[in-house]
Amino acid sequence: MKLKKNRTILVTGGSKGIGRSICIDFLKNGENVVFTYRKKDNFSASLENIQSKYGGSILGIRCDSEKMGDLVKLKKSFKKKFKNLDVLINNVGDAIQRSKFENSTDKLWQRTLNLNLISTIRTSKIFLDLLKKTKNSCIINIGSIAGKNPGSADSLHYAVAKSALKNFTKGLAVELKNIRVNCIAPSIVETNFQTRLSSKKRLMRIIKTTPLKRIGKPDDVSNMVTFISSSKASYINGQIIYISGGRQ
Repeated sequence: MKLKKNRTILVTGGSKGIGRSICIDFLKNGENVVFTYRKKDNFSASLENIQSKYGGSILGIRCDSEKMGDLVKLKKSFKKKFKNLDVLINNVGDAIQRSKFENSTDKLWQRTLNLNLISTIRTSKIFLDLLKKTKNSCIINIGSIAGKNPGSADSLHYAVAKSALKNFTKGLAVELKNIRVNCIAPSIVETNFQTRLSSKKRLMRIIKTTPLKRIGKPDDVSNMVTFISSSKASYINGQIIYISGGRQ
């Protein structure tokens, strides 16, 4: 796959799970990778330490994407190292907790929207000027199959946020014109997200309804992210790309 070497990539929420896999894939291709993490832990520290194995560079910056002040500080820290941005990957997101609608709280809805939608809107706007400085730049939003099919009876708050993210992606692609904007929407992926929020019974039920008879792996998503950011995908814009093993 032809990739422009030494591009600068920003991955929000990149210390673990899908975000971590995305960081490693770009690092393997010799890119400059910046990732954000909410709190310093073994995940963020170990990711920074693997740089020597590959040809790229990696930098972790602490940032709580729910806080506008942190996002402003993130850009200041970013600009100390880089003058422009090639690829922005809005990966931060979480269902936070399972809850039926009748039991859900206003706080849960607000935080879910902030984390999955508003943080993406803010980050995209804050870094827009740096993306404009770069030819062939792009934004990739990480969504969810839940944004298409909110079939779960205990995650409507998450499904609504991810559905809105789809429309934000499509609308922004039309408005920006010269910056490609796409959304990758996975089904269940083997990450800490599912360990916290899904029982074995729930996972088995989903596997049974998935034609490939398995859940996804982080690199199933990161492989698509790498492709969508490359010159091979230069005419793909405003799309919602489902990584679901055939699950509808």
